[in-house]
Order: sequence, then structure tokens, then C-alpha cells
Amino acid sequence: MADGGVGRAGAMKELVEVWRYREVLWNLVRRNLKVRYKNSILGFFWSLLNPLMQIGVWWLVFKVILGNEQRDYTAQLITGFLPWLFFSQTVLDSTACVTQEMALVKKAYFPRTILPLSALISNLIHLGFAFIVAAALFVIWRLDVNIHFLLVIPATLLAAVFAYGLSAMLAAWSVFYADVKFIVGNLLGLWFFLTPVLYPLHLVLRKEVATPDNWLEVAIHWALPAIKSIYLLDPVAIAILGYRSGLLGGGQNPILVTPRPSETEQMAALVQAQLRAQYPIATYVLGAVLIAVVAAMVGHLIFRRMSHLFAERG
Repeated sequence: MADGGVGRAGAMKELVEVWRYREVLWNLVRRNLKVRYKNSILGFFWSLLNPLMQIGVWWLVFKVILGNEQRDYTAQLITGFLPWLFFSQTVLDSTACVTQEMALVKKAYFPRTILPLSALISNLIHLGFAFIVAAALFVIWRLDVNIHFLLVIPATLLAAVFAYGLSAMLAAWSVFYADVKFIVGNLLGLWFFLTPVLYPLHLVLRKEVATPDNWLEVAIHWALPAIKSIYLLDPVAIAILGYRSGLLGGGQNPILVTPRPSETEQMAALVQAQLRAQYPIATYVLGAVLIAVVAAMVGHLIFRRMSHLFAERG
């Protein structure tokens, strides 16, 4: 009980310290927003144009060239890419947040937690502006704008908590190991394709390897149930599902099935019911929230314990 009291007292002291140095935090956030597009003609509008151009390329490839038959595919891309872009950019920016501010770290005292927090808040602001553009597009497309859009708030919070945990951990390690930023960049590239950004969730959940041809397919065949469960416990994937449920699905269960060419609407509805029974989404949401919170606590603890060595290492 005493240890718990000490832990709570330490956490409150940290929050008070961050609040005392909130001016430093805001200055870093403001500087981050200015520096990213410094000397560019369009400036901050690149934070909106970049995702729109990428979404346009994917729409051309998957919808026009490959003939994806999914309804509202552009809206599906937007609702998947916005939370992913926020998460990945936060992690990338935070990886270098300490090394880039080493002169400030050596010169002045301030809670070091402010560094990864500034990267997180900067990207939250970018996400906010991008979401305004997305909402405007939904109005133009005459998609139903309703109260379920508020599901974006807990979905963003989930992604933010998870992103902070990874960011704090990686920010501390990158001070001591220069390889971290290269590893993170490559892993995020792989992670992107392991989240339901370019494709709907049901394609993963109903995937089967019926007749394995080689040892790898045999291994995947046997591990597939576990793989699907792990997939659904990813906080980023759950955040994307929250966006799609709130913005496109009217707050309904995000496991929505598009009929295959050989299926009727009734067959697709049956598959959907089976998947929802097999994968109760509430259980996976709770699991993802737990993983995000634990990641945030562990990441913060690692960052705090290593922070006193930053100035020496730099």
C-alpha cells in the first residue's frame, strides 16, 4: 500500500511539473508545427494535401485499376488512413525528439516527458485539421453526419495512449542506439499493411488456408486462429475500426461483410453474423485498451528512468 501511495504521489508530482512548464511544452508544439513545412509555399496545408494525395493514389490503384467492389471505398481509405497517419507520424517524430533537443536538454531543466508529449500534441493538431477536411468531404458526398461521429474521440484517445507509450520508450532508446530510428521506420512500413487501412477487416477474419502447399502455409494454417486474435488486439487496428464504425457505420459493430461475387446478400449476412459471434468485438476493444495503457505505463517508466542520462550521453 505504501509503494502504491508513493507511486501515485510521484505521478501527481510529474503532472504538476508538466503543468508548471506548460509554456515550454506549448513553445515546442508551436515550433514543431512551424518547422515541418518551413519555407514551403503551401505551408501547413501540406499536412492536408499529403494524406489526400496518398489516398488518391490508392483509390486509383485499388478501385480503378484492380476493380475493388467495396462500397464507399474512398471513405473507407480516409477513415483508415487518418488514425494510422497520426499514430505512425507521432512515433516517428518522437523517436528523434530527445536527440534533436539535446542542446536544450543540456542547458535547462524541464520535465523531459514534455519532449514526447510535444510530438504527440503536434500530431493531434494535424489530425484535427485533417478530420475537418474529412468531415467536409463526407458532407459533400452526402454521407450521414450524426452523433456517432463522436466515437472518433475514444478511438483517437486509444491511439494516442498507445502512441505515447511507444514514443516515450523509443525516444529514450534512440539516445543510446542510433539504429532505433532505422528499425522503427521499417517496422512502421510493415505495420501499415498489417492494419485494415487498405482493406476491410472481414477479409482477414474470414481468411482460410484450406490446402497448404508448403511448410509456411501449413504453419499459417495452424496458427491462423491465434493470428486473427492477435490482429484484433492491436490498438491501432481497433482505433481504425472505431473511426469506421463512428463515421461510416452509424456506431454499429465494425465487422461488416461485403458479398463476394458468388455470394448473395443473405449469404454475406450469415457470414457476418458468424464472424461477430466468433470475434466478440467488445472483448477485443477491452484487450486493446489494456495493451495501450500498459504500453503507456511501461514506456513512461523506461523514459523516466533513462532521462537523467540523456545529457551525459548527448
